[in-house]
Amino acid sequence: MPPLIADQLSGLKVFGAPLTVELSNDLVKLLSDQLYQSPLKAVEELVINAFDADAQICRVFVPAPSDTKNDFIVVFDNGEGMDYSGLVDLWHIGGSKKRIDEIKKKLKRKQIGKFGIGKLAASTIAHKLTYISKHDKKILTVSIDFRDFSDTPAAKNPPAASTIQIKRIEAIVHEIDDWPKFSSQPRLAKIITACKIKPAEIPLAENKSWTLAILEDLTDKAHKIRTETLRWILSTAMPLRVDFYLSLNGDQIVSSKEKLDKWVEFRVSELPAERLKALEKSTGEKWRVEGEYLISDSFPSGIKGTVFVTKQPLPGGKSDDIIRSHGFFIRVRERLINETDPLFGLKPLFFGTFVRFHADIDADDLDEDLKASREAIEETDLKTKFRAVLRDLFNHADNLYGIKRREEDEKNKKPKEGERDQVSPRLVEYPVADFLVENVNAAIGAEADESWFYLSIDPKKNYDDLISVLYTSQRKKYKYQYVNNGRAERLVKFDPESATFWINQDHEFANEYIPDVMSRSLLEDFVTAEALLEVYLRENQVPISIVGQILEQRDELLRSLARDRSYSFETIATRLRDATSDKHELEISLVVAARALGFTATHMGGSGEPDGLAVISDFQSGAKKITLEAKSSGGTPSLAAIDFAGLQEHVDNVKADGCILIAPSYPGETKTEFAAARRANKLQISCWTIEQLAQFVMSAEKRHLNAQHILDIVLTTFNPDDVAQRIDELLGAPKWDQRSLYLAILSALRQLNGRLLDRPRTLDLIAGEISRNGEFLSIDEKSIERAVIALAGASQGGMTFRKNSVILHVSLSELERRLMPLTKKSSEPRRLSSFRKDE
Repeated sequence: MPPLIADQLSGLKVFGAPLTVELSNDLVKLLSDQLYQSPLKAVEELVINAFDADAQICRVFVPAPSDTKNDFIVVFDNGEGMDYSGLVDLWHIGGSKKRIDEIKKKLKRKQIGKFGIGKLAASTIAHKLTYISKHDKKILTVSIDFRDFSDTPAAKNPPAASTIQIKRIEAIVHEIDDWPKFSSQPRLAKIITACKIKPAEIPLAENKSWTLAILEDLTDKAHKIRTETLRWILSTAMPLRVDFYLSLNGDQIVSSKEKLDKWVEFRVSELPAERLKALEKSTGEKWRVEGEYLISDSFPSGIKGTVFVTKQPLPGGKSDDIIRSHGFFIRVRERLINETDPLFGLKPLFFGTFVRFHADIDADDLDEDLKASREAIEETDLKTKFRAVLRDLFNHADNLYGIKRREEDEKNKKPKEGERDQVSPRLVEYPVADFLVENVNAAIGAEADESWFYLSIDPKKNYDDLISVLYTSQRKKYKYQYVNNGRAERLVKFDPESATFWINQDHEFANEYIPDVMSRSLLEDFVTAEALLEVYLRENQVPISIVGQILEQRDELLRSLARDRSYSFETIATRLRDATSDKHELEISLVVAARALGFTATHMGGSGEPDGLAVISDFQSGAKKITLEAKSSGGTPSLAAIDFAGLQEHVDNVKADGCILIAPSYPGETKTEFAAARRANKLQISCWTIEQLAQFVMSAEKRHLNAQHILDIVLTTFNPDDVAQRIDELLGAPKWDQRSLYLAILSALRQLNGRLLDRPRTLDLIAGEISRNGEFLSIDEKSIERAVIALAGASQGGMTFRKNSVILHVSLSELERRLMPLTKKSSEPRRLSSFRKDE
C-alpha cells in the first residue's frame, strides 16, 4: 500500500521556517467529545471553510462504511488559496483575520467560521490532516498529526484547569515545485480520482488558486459516516442557487429547498401587458419584450431572469448561515451585487409572500453604476427605474400567489358538511409543517432553555412522516383535552402529531372560563390562535428571544385580566383558598364570594369598620344585613388576633343582623368548651373556615345555593363545630344536585324517544326513567316537576310543560343546545366542524 500523503512530504523542499502550532490535548478532546461529537459535523466544517475561502467549487469524498479500498477523506475547493503567511494564519486558533481580509477585498462573501477552530473538528475523524494549497505561483503543503498534542501515557488523571499544558509543535512547510510529478504518484492520483477533481480545476496558471484538505489515518468515527446521511446534512446547509457548486463522491449536492413546491413561476419576459403599461407610467419610458429580455432605452442590454414563489417559506435552517434563499438576487455580468440586501433597497414588501419569493435577475446595464466590484450601486435614476421593475415583478408574483392560495383553499373545501374546511390548512397545518421542515432538527426554542413556549415538539424525533401528512393529507381533526399542569405552567401545549391542544385548567385564565360551557368554546378558539401565534412569529423570522418576550408578556397579561374580573364560581373559590395569608386579598375575595351568592356586598376595611358589608332585601322576614370579616394567617389565628369583641362592635356600629367570620382554622374548633367556641356563641359570630366557604361557593350553581342559605346559618349557628355540621348537612342532602337532575331529565327524554309514540311525555313517564338511576332513588316527583318547569322556562321556546305533560317544539339536540347555560354541558354545534373532533 502506498505511504500516506502526510508521510511523503519529507522528501519535498522545505519552504520558510517551520509553523508553530500551539494546542492542548484538552481542547482537542473537547472538540472530539463535545463540540463535534458527530463525524458529520467535522465534514460540514471543512465545507464551510471552503465557502469561507470564496470557492465556487467544492468537492468532497467520504468512503462508505463498506468501502475497504479508500482510507482517506478529501475536501477540495477552488477558493482563495494559502501562501506561507496564509498557512501560518490558518493554524492561529481564535481567528483568521488576514485571510478574511483578503477575501473581503474580492467578493465580500459573508464569513461563517468565526473562531478558527473548524479545522480542528477534523481531529474527530482523522489523526492526520494535510493541506496542499496553491496561491499565485507556489504550491505549498503542511501536515499535522493531532496525536502530537496528546498527554504522556503516564498521565492517568486529567490536569486541573489551572495546570492545563499547552503543547507547541513545529510543522514543516514544504513546496511542491513539480506538481505534475507529485500528483501522479499512486496515492495522490487515487485521491484526486476518488474526489472526481477535474484537471482543469487544479491548474498551474498564475492567477488560479485552490486547496486540497486530505484526512488520513482515520478514526473509528470516520468509518461510521453514512454517505446518505451526510448528503442530507449537506443539502440542508445549501441555499438556493448560490454560486457554490458542492459534490459528494462525484454527485452534486443541491439545496433541500429545491424540493419545495413552487406555486408560482415565471420569467421576467412573461410580465403581462398591463404590468408593462404600469412600468411605462412609473418610469417614463416604453418597455418591450425581446426573447428572454425586458428592454427599454435605459436598459438596452435588457433585464432577464426567473421568479418563483414557493408553498413553504424559504428562510430558516443552516443554509441561512451561507446565504439567504429568498428575495432578489441581482447579477451584473454574472456577479452577485446584493448578497446582504434581499430587498435591493425597496421598502418592505408583503412579508407572507416575500419569505417565499425568489428572483434571479440579470441586469448588465447596471454595471456602469457600480461603485466597485460586487458593491452597492449608486443612487441614480437608472437604479430607481430598475427598482420599479423589481417591484412590478414582486407585485405580479404576489398576485399569482394570492390566486393560487385561494384556489388551494377552495380545493380543500369539500362539498359535504363536516368536511368543508372553513379553517384553511395554510393557517394551521402548513405553517407548522413549514417550520418543522427547517427548524425542528435544530431544537431551537423561544425560551432560554430552548424549549417551545406552546408547541410540544421533540427535537430528536424524525418528523418526516408528520410533515408529509400536514402538507398533503386530509386533516386530522383537532381535540381539546383538559389537564392539571399547575398554575405556574403554560396555558396550552399544542401537539401537532396527535392533533391535540392540551389546555391547562389550573392556569388562571383557563380556570376563569372553563366552567361556563359557552365561554369554554371561546377559550378553545383562543388557545388555538395563541398556540399558532408562536408558529406565525417564528415562521416570519421574529428573533427567538423576542418571541419568548412577547408570549411571556401576553401570558402575564392574560393572568392579570383573569384576576381583575371574576365571574366563575370555581375561580372565586380558588381565590379564597389562595388568599389565606394575604389580608387584603382575602377581604376582597370574601366580598366577591358574597356577591356571587346573591348579596349586595361592599368592601370597607377602614379603622373601626368591618372588612365588608353584605345586604339582601328580600329575605323571608325582610331586609337583612351582615358584616363580613376575614382573618388571614399562615396557620390558626390566636384569640387575640380574632378579637371577637371588636367584631361584635362592628356589628353594632353598622346595625347589622349578624356576622360571618372566615379564617384558615380556629383555636379548639372541634371542642365547644374552648374559648373560641364559647365566644362565638356568646357574641353570635358565625365562624366559617375559608375552605368551607370555598366549598359552599363551588357548590352554589349545582345545588342552587344562595344568600338565603348563608343567612340561615349565619343568623343561627356560630361556633366552628356547629357551623361545620350545618354546612355538611346542606351540601350532603339531597345526594343529587340540580344540574345532575336537569341532565337526567334530558336523558330520560332521549330514552323515551321512539317509544310509546301514542302517549304524551308525562311527568310520570319521565320520573319513572329517572328513578332507575341509583343517584335519584330517593327523589320525589315534586322535585322533578320543579326541575322540568325550570328547563321549560330556560328553553327559549323549545319546550313547554302543560297539564303534566312535556311538549317539545324542537329536536332534542337543539333543546340541549338551548339549555347549555343551565346544564353546563356541551352539545353538538349547529354546524358540523371540519376542524374539531367531536368528543
